[in-house]
Amino acid sequence: MENPGALGLVFAALVVVGAFAVRGTTGFGGQAVAVPLLALVLPLHIVVPAITVVTALASIVAWRRDWRKILWREILRLLPFTLAGVLMGLYLFNVLDPRTLVRAFGVFVIAYACFALATASRSLSVPARVARPLGAVLSMLSGLIGAVFGAAAGPLYVIYLNTLRLEKDCFRVTITTILTFQAAFRVAGYAKLGFYNETVVLLIVAFLPLMLIGSRIGMYVAGRIDQRVFNVGVGVILLGSGVALFFK
Repeated sequence: MENPGALGLVFAALVVVGAFAVRGTTGFGGQAVAVPLLALVLPLHIVVPAITVVTALASIVAWRRDWRKILWREILRLLPFTLAGVLMGLYLFNVLDPRTLVRAFGVFVIAYACFALATASRSLSVPARVARPLGAVLSMLSGLIGAVFGAAAGPLYVIYLNTLRLEKDCFRVTITTILTFQAAFRVAGYAKLGFYNETVVLLIVAFLPLMLIGSRIGMYVAGRIDQRVFNVGVGVILLGSGVALFFK
């Protein structure tokens, strides 16, 4: 593993706290912030398996408070498609050359940042009549993208769940739950492929207290910040990190 140095480690710590503050505020988006920024100082094949475990554990915070509001029927409907996408993504994650993967990730993050900025003040909606088949397609794409890049799986579920007009807490805990199932599939796959070595385990241990701090900040911030300003800020950060990754 490349040595990030003291400044790199401080940067990584701040990224994890900030990423889980974002996730605590919205119910998703933590990996979309964490992975591209951490990949600037750490190898992507280490960052993705580590942050996937930490994100899954972070869901306990949301479940403890709102588990009765989980929309289980939608989760069960989406899971088979999510699993299919994860299996495809794990194959690509394992066979792609690390440098190629980082450059591809940079392009993906730039595209995602542009999407985030374009939809900062309004959510993308789809007609109700195509919601169900589109939900299946988006779930498969979310599983694939999440497994390959370790990030940006949540917004694809958001597009579908927005058609259901869910109450805010129900939306947050439902998307957190489906993302946790996806993370569990991915963790099992990364473990099978041998990505959980000593370095990754140490990184998980180091990230756990930072995740708890960030989640607490996110719960406090939720509802206290203008959503459009928040979304634009995240989009700008992602755009910068995507460009940096492409030229890394």
